[in-house]
Amino acid sequence: MNIAQLECFISLANTLNYMKTSETLGLTQPAVTKQIQALENELECKLFNRTTRSVTLTNVGAAFLSDANIMIDTYYHSVDRIKSFQRKASRSLRIGYMDPHTINIISQILKSVLLSHPNVIPEFRHNQTDANLSHLINNQLDLIIGMKDAKFKDADITFTHLRDEYFFVVMKNDLPLAKALKDSGKTSVTTKDLWNMNQIISIPPYLLKNFFSRGHRILPVNDNVDNAICSDSNETYGLILAGFGYAYIPEHEIIEHPDLKVFAWEESPHAPFGIYSKASALKDRTSPEYTFIHNAKETL
Repeated sequence: MNIAQLECFISLANTLNYMKTSETLGLTQPAVTKQIQALENELECKLFNRTTRSVTLTNVGAAFLSDANIMIDTYYHSVDRIKSFQRKASRSLRIGYMDPHTINIISQILKSVLLSHPNVIPEFRHNQTDANLSHLINNQLDLIIGMKDAKFKDADITFTHLRDEYFFVVMKNDLPLAKALKDSGKTSVTTKDLWNMNQIISIPPYLLKNFFSRGHRILPVNDNVDNAICSDSNETYGLILAGFGYAYIPEHEIIEHPDLKVFAWEESPHAPFGIYSKASALKDRTSPEYTFIHNAKETL
């Protein structure tokens, strides 16, 4: 499979006309036919139904079209990025994060980094903590921002502590408990207040297998009520807004929404929030990694 085959396939899928495809791509019709046949032979399936009067996609061809578009887009994006690097002597700053809402914090920190390092091109990588740490070790990431993993240890990786995160309780503002707390003027809630309500538990999939083992819970869970498991805060907020129950949310993931009520959790533990980097990055004060970490300390 090559780029020429994919371009011929995508163009023909859009035009359903060999003549128009050959004109668009600057090829002869036999050349287009040859590329399509070669692609079909490699995939061992028919991508088009052809008659003397019409060309239509097969079911397999229609299913393959989205994959072909992704592959061709990725190819041209990569080519453009490499050419840009060569023209501007640019370098990437690859930042890993675990939860989508962390992007807001990253954006605040990046402002001054981009002013002092105009040739830096930021790249964001959303992944689970274990995958991000593996990518950092293998030089596929430059920085990771998020909660500290208490079990992770590596002599070449440094965790720069920025602040302690505390958990807040978030629920829909029309739930009975939310109304009662509001009517009484309370801004905080206890575990006892919440104990018999459905809990929405946000936990990354890689930790799920250990979550219900003794000693792995940092948040209280009442197993006698109907609880729900989510993999990130986007899913968690979806269930909160649906009125399913409440969730413990760390401070950096709190969002403002007219239908939500946020309460301080009186027994909240704290969790270190900061930035993982290669230890060597902290020694070079001219590097964008050092600037990012330094700015994060001032911003947060």
